[in-house]
Amino acid sequence: MTVEHNRWLVPDGIEDMLPAQAAKIEHWRRSLLDLFHLWGYEQVMPPLVEFVDTLLTGKASDLAVDTCQLVDQVSGRMMGVRSDLTTQVARIDAHRLQSDLPIRLCYAGEVLRARPNVVTASRSPIQVGAELFGHAQVQSDIEVVELMLSACQTLGVTRLHLTLGHLAIFRALASQLSLSSEQIAHSYDILARKSIPDWQAWCETLPHHERVSSLFRLLPQLCGQAKSILQQLNQSWLGVHPDIDQAVLRLGLIVKHLSMTHAGLDIHLDIADLRGFQYHTGIVFGVIAGEAKSMIASGGRYDDISSAFGHSRPATGFSLDLRELLDLGISSHPKVRKRILAPAIADAQLIQVIQQLRQDGHRVMIGFVDYDWQAQRDNCDRELVQEQGRWVLR
Repeated sequence: MTVEHNRWLVPDGIEDMLPAQAAKIEHWRRSLLDLFHLWGYEQVMPPLVEFVDTLLTGKASDLAVDTCQLVDQVSGRMMGVRSDLTTQVARIDAHRLQSDLPIRLCYAGEVLRARPNVVTASRSPIQVGAELFGHAQVQSDIEVVELMLSACQTLGVTRLHLTLGHLAIFRALASQLSLSSEQIAHSYDILARKSIPDWQAWCETLPHHERVSSLFRLLPQLCGQAKSILQQLNQSWLGVHPDIDQAVLRLGLIVKHLSMTHAGLDIHLDIADLRGFQYHTGIVFGVIAGEAKSMIASGGRYDDISSAFGHSRPATGFSLDLRELLDLGISSHPKVRKRILAPAIADAQLIQVIQQLRQDGHRVMIGFVDYDWQAQRDNCDRELVQEQGRWVLR
């Protein structure tokens, strides 16, 4: 490829959106925001860049490796291009809105990541999500999980599989075993790989604590159908630690509710799922579509993330990458309005007809008579033609 051609290449992981893809993304973006609005969520639009010391405050410091940074030519301070919208929305709730009442916020926007999460992933996801601040009980977790499911259904995704976990169970056992931060990080690595032999071998090196040690060893096996895993938890895990008791209770309430409201939904529990361990504080959840192997939407509880902004609040929410979802091809296609071709003629009656058609929601494209008319007509579905002094559709 010549140097001249290289000039027009965009960076790896950054893509243009051509008309067909842009139309689909905008349609579904608007559909999701309209859905959130019906549930009482209000849209916010955080800035594309912020000062780094604000953007990466508190638990958001883990985002530093994914954040592209630049120098503000006005102040001389370092700025970062957002790599995640959730922390920005938490800042808005804590610092700008400053309410003691529950607040529901939603958002949709492009983010930039210094590196893709996986080899084929985009570095500029279109993140769409909803967050509920100011309520710590199970009802808000249920609401957000149901909204996530409804969002996937709105996109036309079928055969949903819901996975649930709770980070308090792992944290309570790690605390009982007095694990260091390095040991916890090693646990995270092994559990993320789902390597049972490595896990069993590593557990042999940990401090012995009769019941706690045996339960810790069983963590990777607590993955399967929700009712079966809940039965195991209620039979053998209660009484070890108050946080575990509360976690099992909350998981049970969520599963019971969803079993009533979403009959037939496939619900899995994965107690060894430590996604967002540095970020989430309790329940974690995600949706896998039957047509895809990867998780298409995920979220969880992240209480006190806003404490760094001076107003500590419980919070729960979810997000999805609209670009990735459409690239997977598992969402339905929006209906495209038919295009009507009208000639570029200074005719008062024609102009009035065109204006009325557009007001009625029709797509009218102006055709230029000095150009290949047949080619323009082939690109449209119908045409405005003059018959007996009147303009009619043909």
